[in-house]
Amino acid sequence: MEENYELLESKLKHYLSLYWLRPENGLITTFKSKAFENLKIESPSLDLSCGDGMYMAIHLGAEFDFDFDFFKSTKAKEFSHSKFIDIYDVFDKNYEVDFVKKPSMQIDYGADWKQAMLDKAEKTKVYKNLVHHDNNKLPLPFADNYFKSIHSNSVYWVNEPDKLISDIYRITAPGGNVALELLTPHRYETLVQLEKFLSHEAIEILDRKRRANTTGMREYSEWKEIIENAGFKIKQVNSVYPDKLIMDIWNIGLRPIAHLLIQMAEALDKEDRIRIKEEWVEIFFKLFKPFLKINTSYTIDNAPYLAFLLEK
Repeated sequence: MEENYELLESKLKHYLSLYWLRPENGLITTFKSKAFENLKIESPSLDLSCGDGMYMAIHLGAEFDFDFDFFKSTKAKEFSHSKFIDIYDVFDKNYEVDFVKKPSMQIDYGADWKQAMLDKAEKTKVYKNLVHHDNNKLPLPFADNYFKSIHSNSVYWVNEPDKLISDIYRITAPGGNVALELLTPHRYETLVQLEKFLSHEAIEILDRKRRANTTGMREYSEWKEIIENAGFKIKQVNSVYPDKLIMDIWNIGLRPIAHLLIQMAEALDKEDRIRIKEEWVEIFFKLFKPFLKINTSYTIDNAPYLAFLLEK
């Protein structure tokens, strides 16, 4: 048990280094990695909605050079709270990923709907093959009964998640394992509570249109029915996060000023950036480390994120 806790501490430090200007992301991503630590990845394998590959790289044991992080290629200068854009949906031709330690293995396929994310993922070398595909368009571009292992943390982003889960069943090999992170309506309870006190404009700054764009939220009972109707056997289901405090931190965090922090960091020379980043990461590591041992207060029925381990 202690050895696992030490590993979790190490992951927290690496995720905080990766997401240092959004330390709340470093915290929640550590819990995401923990939620799927029991997933045995067998070939052929798929990471559906793989994004830039950075989360999966650290999950598989990678360590990035301290100078490298999530904020090396952004459109932060184009963002404003009145004009929402995805500031990370960009690929700089000079973008490079530097490792201290490479991932322990490669996943056979990574798929995502944003080409810029795939371009970044290619640099991590986590995936043997990358596929550009929008999961709203079914069927998925993979053969029946093919994958022994599938991971996806964004099934809920599509318009019809029930149809996507059915198609994931189609491409899973008999006996294959599937890990899904699924969103419930409890995710934004922090914002609902704050609406009693803050102005509409303030809530919009905190929300950043997240609630409007996550139409695939379902209660646990609904996800269970969808999964079982698709044909999967549920082997395990847990809350990804132990306590609402984690969600409160993430729902607010440094999100409102992230685009400004990125621009300030970009204005620093390399030496000053590293010096400030080192102290910054150490501060948040000390602040967040105790949360790794917090007792679980969420139940399956009120958890904001659920980690399902499934078998075909």
